[in-house]
Amino acid sequence: MIKNALAALLVLFFAQSAQAQTPIPTDTTRSVTASKADTTATPAVAPAAGGAAGLPSTEFETYNVRGRGIRYTASLTGLYTTGTVERTFLSTSHTANFAFRGGRWRLPVGFNFSYGRQDGLVKERETSLLLTPSYQRGRFKGYALGNAESSNLRAITYRLVSGLGVGYQLYADTLANELNVSYFLLYEDTQYFTELHRRVLRHSARVKSHFTLGPVVLDALVYYQPAVRAPLEDYRVNGNAAASVRLSRRLALTLTYTYSLESINVAGRSPANTNLSAGFTYSTGK
Repeated sequence: MIKNALAALLVLFFAQSAQAQTPIPTDTTRSVTASKADTTATPAVAPAAGGAAGLPSTEFETYNVRGRGIRYTASLTGLYTTGTVERTFLSTSHTANFAFRGGRWRLPVGFNFSYGRQDGLVKERETSLLLTPSYQRGRFKGYALGNAESSNLRAITYRLVSGLGVGYQLYADTLANELNVSYFLLYEDTQYFTELHRRVLRHSARVKSHFTLGPVVLDALVYYQPAVRAPLEDYRVNGNAAASVRLSRRLALTLTYTYSLESINVAGRSPANTNLSAGFTYSTGK
């Protein structure tokens, strides 16, 4: 099922990337020297020429369902600025979580798309599909992970990630407040707009929290992903934090902050990107 979904999305990525690709600057201090041959060692990549406008989380956490049932959420966030710089940014994410056998078996599926224009030019187009089936027994949880994404902001034609992981619930209470840690071993296949094509085995250490303070819900996910072979030179750091205020049983006002850092990137692309946006989240189900 995961393979079929990833394959279908990859076809969509190729169609989008043909429209979304923008020329990579050639006047950088160094140039990408990798060929089309697969590389697992750290390639020679030029330092970024400047900062980017923003970036949604490259991997987002899907909802956890308590007990049996299905939960669906949809969110829309964005911003619009005028003046010296005119910028429009929109991001939408959708998650569905299927729980079986009292919630021990779960199948979360998430889709995220973001689009940004600056001064009339498309600067951001990010698409991501994530599947994280899991089995929980007590405080322990086992995971499988499948992720596919494309990004013109980071000059990525496609990135496919798969792996296995284990997690442990450090804290939980009757108010659904949680603190969890997990570890994954991931295989990453990334094709950039340039000839750079990388296949990398990565560690992935994660911390996830969920806390409720009256009508306010605070969620955070932070993870660090060093390469197995070159952890000091090749790594990724991502963070995603959201504060939601319930307006009704189903609707909430949401403020979202995302951070992404990739030590290996294409010349002319910033290694670090952040984004702060506001919008609404709708949820239904258990």
